[in-house]
Amino acid sequence: MNLYIRKASKLLIAAIVAIATFSCDLELQKEWEYVPQPFGNRPLGMTTLEWMEMINNDPSYNDAGGLPEFKYLLEAIEKTGLEELYLGQDTTKTFLLLRNSAWNGNNQLIHNMTGNRNYPVDSISAERLEHVLKYHIIDEYLSQPAIPKNDFFLYYQTLVPGDTGVIEINKRLFDQSIRINTTIARIGSPSTPSNMPSTSRGTAVNLHNFIFTNGIGHQLNSYVRYQPF
Repeated sequence: MNLYIRKASKLLIAAIVAIATFSCDLELQKEWEYVPQPFGNRPLGMTTLEWMEMINNDPSYNDAGGLPEFKYLLEAIEKTGLEELYLGQDTTKTFLLLRNSAWNGNNQLIHNMTGNRNYPVDSISAERLEHVLKYHIIDEYLSQPAIPKNDFFLYYQTLVPGDTGVIEINKRLFDQSIRINTTIARIGSPSTPSNMPSTSRGTAVNLHNFIFTNGIGHQLNSYVRYQPF
């Protein structure tokens, strides 16, 4: 009987050691701390640009077509020379990060700017691309939990100066997603239409609260605008 107990004890100790070792290995493999929405995803010690470059360099994050997820956005940043906007240490910015689908999908940026969804990004003028990028950076830190849900519109200034740089924000009641330049949908009562001009375009945020050393980011599968770029 004592022999069985000793054997069982040895097996238990071995199992505890194995679990502890495995747990340590898991901790070492973590690339960045994940905290479920709406509390934030915290890439460890990375600026917005550094994080996108990391994502693009890891094939496991590629889009459905096998391309790095921020291929077109990084090409636009390089074309315009606006790297410092995404690298700087100003922590008050909100970055609306355009995934590939926002660029080369049907009725998306490249098609609407050029008439051809396959038109090379680096062949679009730097001036027009700069307008796109700056409209997708809000000059204020805007986290998902900070926005009242489905009550009223909030207006912020992007890095595009003047009225054409204004962006309209509300938060959807059902799934708490941030919505940009769109109506406020309500159950059992009429929706509240957007106050943005007819030339505007809106969408919902797809992934929220990526907290960088130089601001916060939200990922979009479609683009937004005040007027055509």
